[in-house]
Amino acid sequence: MAGTEVTTGLRAVPLALLVALEAWVVIDLLSVDNVRWAAVFGVVWIANLAFLAVAAVSRWRFARWAGLVGLGGAYVGMHAFVLGVQLLPALVFVSLMIAQVELRILAERFAPLFAASLNRSERSRIGGTLTRAVLRLTIALILAIVVPLLASDLSAAGFVPVTSVPSALLLSAALIGVIVLLALLPSLEGRTS
Repeated sequence: MAGTEVTTGLRAVPLALLVALEAWVVIDLLSVDNVRWAAVFGVVWIANLAFLAVAAVSRWRFARWAGLVGLGGAYVGMHAFVLGVQLLPALVFVSLMIAQVELRILAERFAPLFAASLNRSERSRIGGTLTRAVLRLTIALILAIVVPLLASDLSAAGFVPVTSVPSALLLSAALIGVIVLLALLPSLEGRTS
């Protein structure tokens, strides 16, 4: 019984996050005053829904990818051309999109395992692996929001020049380093145990 609940929960979380992101874009779309821009981004948003529906029915990866690109494109386009870019909401939206994709991948990998008959130790080992993967994802999402905000605060305070190419390269290298470290954590953990 617990395996079915875990499987259902794993599959429901990415879907709930996708619904929340779709609702976020619709709310932003309703705040666009210019009818032409609203129509353009409305078409992009409807295309996103169509691609995601095709992906759900046919399991066609390109359709899922195109749907998510349409969703992100509608959000970014509305804010770039009409509503203006606000750093914190944009970081949160992009981070939630990344989380949705990663959680869907985790659900696709782990849900079938929990649906199978497992003994207590296997279930515990798989649950521990899933927990560590979700923890790494959470840390990456927090860093994806906090590091750019910190960099923005440092540049606004004058500690780091805003237009400095070396500072931009240093920040990019630091972000890439954090992402690589998070990606390598599972293999590093496997070597130490």
